[in-house]
Amino acid sequence: MAITVYALTDSHQECRNLCTLLSGIKEDYISAKPFIVLDCGDLFKGIYKRDLSVDSYISFKEQLPQAQIFITIGNNDFGFNDESFLFYKSALKDMSDAGINFVCANIKDIKTGEYSDIVPRYKIVKIENRRVLITGFCLNTSVVNRFGYEFEDAKKSLLNLSDIVKEEYDNLIILNHHWYPNSKQLKDFAAEHGIKIDLIIGGHEHSPIKPDFKNNIYYPLAFARTLYKMNIDSKISDVKEYSLDNFKISSEYDKFLAEYEEKVELYKPFAKRVLNLYKWYSEPCALGTFISDNMKRVAGTDIAFHSTGFTMFPLKTDDSDVITNYDFEKVICASTPIVRMNLSVSQLKEVFSNATVNRMYKNSGNARFVQCSGNIKLTGKGNIEDKTYKIIQIEINGVELLDENGEPKDSEKKYSCAVDDFISKGEQGFFVLKNVPRIVVKDKNGSPVQINKLLKESLLLAEKEYKSKSEYQSFELIDL
Repeated sequence: MAITVYALTDSHQECRNLCTLLSGIKEDYISAKPFIVLDCGDLFKGIYKRDLSVDSYISFKEQLPQAQIFITIGNNDFGFNDESFLFYKSALKDMSDAGINFVCANIKDIKTGEYSDIVPRYKIVKIENRRVLITGFCLNTSVVNRFGYEFEDAKKSLLNLSDIVKEEYDNLIILNHHWYPNSKQLKDFAAEHGIKIDLIIGGHEHSPIKPDFKNNIYYPLAFARTLYKMNIDSKISDVKEYSLDNFKISSEYDKFLAEYEEKVELYKPFAKRVLNLYKWYSEPCALGTFISDNMKRVAGTDIAFHSTGFTMFPLKTDDSDVITNYDFEKVICASTPIVRMNLSVSQLKEVFSNATVNRMYKNSGNARFVQCSGNIKLTGKGNIEDKTYKIIQIEINGVELLDENGEPKDSEKKYSCAVDDFISKGEQGFFVLKNVPRIVVKDKNGSPVQINKLLKESLLLAEKEYKSKSEYQSFELIDL
C-alpha cells in the first residue's frame, strides 16, 4: 500500500501558519497507520517566539504519534550568534527526544573534515512493508563557519551516502534546502550515477516555484503558506498542494498563539504603509535601498550597503494600508549593529566585485549581493561562457571613480561607509573588509544602532515625508 506524505518548508517561526498546516494534517489524516511529514528547514529566524515552533511540533507529535516527522537543517537555523546556536542545539535535543527526526547528509566538521554528527545523515523508516530512506542537504553558507561547520556540495555527499548505506531500501526522499535549479541538477546527477531519487522536497526559495511533476520536485511556499500531500509506493501519485485557506487552526493551537499575539501586540499597526518597498534577493530593490539610505543617514556617511539576506519579505502598498508588528517581523528580524568604516576606491571595487561574483548564475540566488544606498551606481559586464563578471564603473553622486582601464582615478580618496556588522567582519566573502577599522554607530542614548530598529524608525519617519503609495527608487546596477 502507498504511504501518505505531507510536506512544508521555511516556516521561519510563522507559528500561526505552521500550526494551521499541522492542524490541517491532523484533520485530513484519519488513519492510525504511520505516515510521513517532511519539513525542508529554516524553522527558525522569523516572527513568533522561537519556542513556539518547537512546542508546536512536539504537540503535533504527541497528538499523532504515528506521524514520522523528518526535518532538515536550513541555512538560517543555526542563527547568527552563540546564543541562537545554543538554542538550536537545545531545540534539536528536545524535538529528537519527542520522537522527531532531523537529517542532514552534507554538514561537516571544519576541524576534522569529517561528516558531523550534530544530526544523523539519514534514516530508513519502514512503513507499509516499504523501506524509505530520507536524507537532507543544505546550501553552504558562511554563517555556519563561525560555529565550526560547513555544508559540502550535495552531489559529493550524495555519492558518499550511496557508498556507505548498506541497508536495502525501496524509496529515496531528499529534503534539499537549496534553489530549485540545484534540486534539478541533483536529480539529474543522481540519475547519471545510477541513483534513483523518488522525491525531492525543496526549501530556501521564497518565491513561488511551479511543481515539477516530471521530476517529482516540489517546493511548498515559504512561511508555511502551502502544504503538499502525496502518496508514495513504487511511484509518486495523487500530488496536491493546499493553501492555508483549506485548513482551520485547531482550538488548542489558536488559544496559546492568541495569548502570545495579544501580549506582544503582534497585529497592532505602528505605521502607515506609504512606500512601495518591493524586494529582490539578487537585484537592486526598493526595500534594500531604503534601508541603506537610512543607514547612511544615521551614520552620516558618504554611502551605505548591507547584505541582501537580512530582509525576507517585501512591504508592498498593494497588500495593506498599514504596517503591523507582524508585517515588520516578516520583513526583518536581524538585530545586527551598523558600523562605520572608511574605504578606498580599490577596496570599494573589491566589495562590489565580490557582491557580483555570482551574477552570471541567473538561476540561483546570490547570497553575496549587497543592497546599496541610492547614490551608488554600478556598471558591470558578464561573460556567458565562463560565468565571470567584472565591475567596469562605480559612481557615487554621479562622479565616476574608475578610469577607462577600471582602475581608481584617485587612489588616495576614501569614502565613509555605513555597513552591517556581519559583512564588515569578512563574512560572505567580503575579506577586504575584515581588517578595516570600524566604529559601531550609536544612537543618542549611546546604544548600538541595530538594522531592524533602524528600519522601524525609518518607516515611521516615512509617514511624514511621503504621500500614500509612493514608489521608492533603488540604486542602479547596469549590465553591459
